[in-house]
Amino acid sequence: MLQSMTGYGHASGSHGELAIDVEIRTVNNRFLKVSTRLSDIVASMEPKIEGVVRESLRRGTVNISIRVGNSLQGDAPQVQLETLKSYIDQVTSLLRDGGHTIHLELGSLLQLPGVLSSPTFDDSEALETTVTSVLREALSDLNRMRAIEGKAMAQQLSDGVSEIRAFRKNILERAPMVIDEYRRRLENQVRSSLAELGHASSEIDVLREVLQHSDRCDIREELVRLESHLDQFQQSMTQNESQGRRLDFLIQELFRETNTIGSKANDATIAHNVVSIKTAIEQMRELVQNIE
Repeated sequence: MLQSMTGYGHASGSHGELAIDVEIRTVNNRFLKVSTRLSDIVASMEPKIEGVVRESLRRGTVNISIRVGNSLQGDAPQVQLETLKSYIDQVTSLLRDGGHTIHLELGSLLQLPGVLSSPTFDDSEALETTVTSVLREALSDLNRMRAIEGKAMAQQLSDGVSEIRAFRKNILERAPMVIDEYRRRLENQVRSSLAELGHASSEIDVLREVLQHSDRCDIREELVRLESHLDQFQQSMTQNESQGRRLDFLIQELFRETNTIGSKANDATIAHNVVSIKTAIEQMRELVQNIE
């Protein structure tokens, strides 16, 4: 099954009074790149979190947000009133003894060490287990969305393969006619030129030139390889694991064979079909670049 590299996943859970919320957003990337935004209480779990992600995803830029906080107070840092009151009492006492006055700003007081503190949890191992579980749920949600998009992309890619096969068939039927038409044109030109000089045309010379032209314009090998690449492309779309890298390689090979056909054929009808194949390949390339 094909999977898109673009998706969104979400899951929520709780552990005691702690509320856990996980969001995952992914976009395409040739490699796997994991970026995290974590609440302080789970910041130390970053290596574990990235390991869990790598078990489920292979390519793409992955942005993970994990918020953990008290279910009643949220995950914002909490003001430690006793610590704040102690700071104020000490400053007030110093000012009173020295006979000075000072204007206290709340913003400055909040920056003092220990005034603001993030939620804490005594059993970090149990919290890690819960966070990991919620993360896996979010990854499952993400992969469901990616699979739905991948299914739609697979249908579009299959349609593209069918289009290319139809244009290839047109080229296959047209190729023998190109040689026949070239031979007739060459014979007419030779006879006309020799008649003006009073000489008879040489069938052997004409045949030799036709054979040389036929060899230069022979595209049978390219057409065979093009068909083989299309077969491999379709087979890759039915594998159990998404084959984005392989499909990307096959797209390049399809384009290379098509380009060679266009340069060797030397025929307007074939050139028209080659342009149509290239158009279909480019549309497929855009889809493949977003497949895991």
